[in-house]
Amino acid sequence: MPLHEQERAGNGFVSISDISLRIGQHAILDDISLDIRRGEVVVLVGPSGAGKTSLLRTVNHLESISSGTIHVDGRLIQSGGGRTHNRRALAKERRHIGFVFQHFNLFPHMTALENVSHAPRRVLGISKSEADREAGELLQRVGLEAKADVKPARLSGGQKQRVAIARALAMKPKLMLFDEPTSALDPEMVGEVLQVMKDLASADMTMMIVTHEMGFAREVADRIVFMEDGRIVETGTPGGMFTDASSQRTQSFLSKIL
Repeated sequence: MPLHEQERAGNGFVSISDISLRIGQHAILDDISLDIRRGEVVVLVGPSGAGKTSLLRTVNHLESISSGTIHVDGRLIQSGGGRTHNRRALAKERRHIGFVFQHFNLFPHMTALENVSHAPRRVLGISKSEADREAGELLQRVGLEAKADVKPARLSGGQKQRVAIARALAMKPKLMLFDEPTSALDPEMVGEVLQVMKDLASADMTMMIVTHEMGFAREVADRIVFMEDGRIVETGTPGGMFTDASSQRTQSFLSKIL
């Protein structure tokens, strides 16, 4: 990476510097800066429309920023100043960033094992035997080794989401992004997904998480980031944010959902 790109990177493992995302005159994200340390778990909270999901999507270049820069592990992911990756370079950068969506996005015609092994075979060029072996280990890690040959239609919502997490981990990401991973689940299935995420946090995986599960956030997060109207209003530790937030807006929001 050229020296000038290194100089533009911030101090974090993830460095989001002065980014904005605009559609016409509307600011989806407005001058956001955020540094995240390697191994840190950051939970994004805020009302609907605050820009939380959009922020995640910019980190994985699913949304193109209007200004600012985003670096992950010192590498430029995207810049609003005009530099763009070609498709092959962008795919290479995305390989290191896992994204778990609300609605699983599994291939319905593939088994759980095939869903997990597909990307390593196609993108990383791993042999079928090696990809299947690693996929089996990941399914065991998320407690689904017995479901390896089962297709998504026969899995519960919680099981599908755990397969989706295993699929993201199969690419050996440096960073995991979670966009409300339990919002589409029945209440009794939420715990099994959160437990997998807790295990990842214990293993020092760097994570950015959008969630309304405040008990989980209090237990797992290193930092809470409260967003509203496309801006970061306040950041702090779970203890500080939940008991003594400095912003009245943060206090009001948290009091309604705790």
